[in-house]
Amino acid sequence: MTQTRSRGQTEDRRAEVIRAAYRVMARDGVHRVPLQQIAAEAGVSKGLLIYHFQTKDGLVLAALEWVLETTEARIRERLAGSSDPAEAISTVVDAVWVGPEANHDFFRFYMDGVEHQARSPEFDEFADKAASIMNSYYREVIVAGIQAGVLRVEDPTAGAIQMRGVIEGMFLQWVQTSDWRTNHGVYREWCRQILLKALGAGDPGG
Repeated sequence: MTQTRSRGQTEDRRAEVIRAAYRVMARDGVHRVPLQQIAAEAGVSKGLLIYHFQTKDGLVLAALEWVLETTEARIRERLAGSSDPAEAISTVVDAVWVGPEANHDFFRFYMDGVEHQARSPEFDEFADKAASIMNSYYREVIVAGIQAGVLRVEDPTAGAIQMRGVIEGMFLQWVQTSDWRTNHGVYREWCRQILLKALGAGDPGG
């Protein structure tokens, strides 16, 4: 009983550290944040960070995995509450475009993570996992829409990749605007409309 409680406390503490690391790196940038600053934010020692994650890259990888799992859970929760395939694309867009501050922090951190993926072989497995998970639930949405007759897509797998490309591309353009706070709703709606058109929603002509 004591060992179970201790293991649970350790896992909770590790999760708190990962969330703290995400906050600091999203705010100040992955490359510019030393482990000591992350430790201070989390209220732990630098030695504890090294014990749990070995290196800064190990902590970055853990934070990326946490972000991925959190995003996936939010999208799937939203989709579970919607039984209408015709609204699924909009549901995904709303689940991803959650708000200016949250999206701004997320995408800056995500872009730093993408750079790590490109430069560090140890991130290759995560990159494959991330692509697989994201493409999987986008594909599920597309397949459901095809079966319901509300989407016109010849290849759901290619459609899922295109869907991810549109979402990430719109985020990339939005995050570079100086007035990103006020532009958030505009870019979210553009993203929605581009996806609906690209996937043939409501277009009987194909």
